[in-house]
Amino acid sequence: MRRRILAAILSVTAVAIVLFGVPLALVVQRFVDDDAALRVERAAVLASRQVPADFATSNDPVELPTNSDGIVLALYDHAGALIAGSGPTVADAATTEALGNRIADVELSDARVVAVPVAADERVIGVIRAEQSTAASDSRTRRIIALLAALAVGVLVIGAAIGYVLAGRLARPVRRLRDAAVDLGDGDFTIDVPRSSVPELDQAGQALTATARRLDDLVSRERSFSADASHQLRTPIAGLRAAIETELAFPRADHTEVLHEAISDIDRLERTITELLTIARTSEIATAPVVLAEVFAEIEQAWQGRFAHADRPLTIATARYAPTVRGSSSVLRHALDVLVDNALRHGAGEVRVDHTVTETTVTISVTDEGPGFRTPTTQDEPAPHHDDTSLHGLGLPLAHRLVDALPGRLTIARAAPHPQIDIVLQRTLPPPT
Repeated sequence: MRRRILAAILSVTAVAIVLFGVPLALVVQRFVDDDAALRVERAAVLASRQVPADFATSNDPVELPTNSDGIVLALYDHAGALIAGSGPTVADAATTEALGNRIADVELSDARVVAVPVAADERVIGVIRAEQSTAASDSRTRRIIALLAALAVGVLVIGAAIGYVLAGRLARPVRRLRDAAVDLGDGDFTIDVPRSSVPELDQAGQALTATARRLDDLVSRERSFSADASHQLRTPIAGLRAAIETELAFPRADHTEVLHEAISDIDRLERTITELLTIARTSEIATAPVVLAEVFAEIEQAWQGRFAHADRPLTIATARYAPTVRGSSSVLRHALDVLVDNALRHGAGEVRVDHTVTETTVTISVTDEGPGFRTPTTQDEPAPHHDDTSLHGLGLPLAHRLVDALPGRLTIARAAPHPQIDIVLQRTLPPPT
């Protein structure tokens, strides 16, 4: 690209030099010729003033002035005969024209001739013919044109230097833009194209950086979907498998009951997949008033059987007044599913889901009677649940993402013992009076 930019700048410079230099050379040549003709004419005029009126009848020879410009003078009478000086013995075309009381200026192949009439008593009595070789003026023209050519070469060299610098300045941000595009194609979404002094390239770089961030967000969401789906689908699939295996081991009289239960579980799995896809592919979750009583009822219906099978109590506290919060019922249900699943898998004793109400917020608390867990030592370190001795698991990170999308805030009110995880949500309706 640098070579193309440099070639383009040099081409423009060369065209400008040609378009300016050729007419200038013609003007210079014309100027030199006119100046030479003016010098010859002036010499002829000065000589004509020194010619006496009776030169044709006087016996005194006429002495023409000398000069240092190589101009040869000749005096002719009214009949065209050479009287003095050096010139053709018979009047040539220029001399004949001057006898008609006109100044004649003729340029021959190798000389310039000017004929000036000599007048006395308002009539032409003779002609002064001046001749100068064109070698001197041609040499002067060549020297000036050579100087112009050298100046053109200098301008071309300066243009090449400026073009080289400009080509580098233009090619550098383009290369950075190209490298950023290549990195983006290789899967590097952290690109950040530096700003340059070219507005169009800066706009392209900003657009490419913004595209990389959007792709990073999209790919991250798609990747998180697989992890979230595996976490959320593991328990219901295990429950469906257990129900089918139980039916095979202890068949009931009506076999359609287990089929209807399986279809219901499959419907819940399809709904879970659809909701997780929506969460993963949507940057902003549509919010609406969420009735906590309905969400708590769905949680209780989904988890009571599993807790009973594990011989663990699950208590979901209800109140006379169940407030409405701002968020998404499906996202809130998934977040509670994650916390309840963590409590069932890693906790001990009773698992309790409760809520407290303030004027502006509702805090949902999930607690159990287990030994708890240690909190992460760094901000980027995931927080495990309960009796794990090493940091692992997708539970709390997934719950964090879900609660943040509500929008809401997930906090670890107590890590150990008897851990408590709180979800703080915004209220949509004032408390009753």
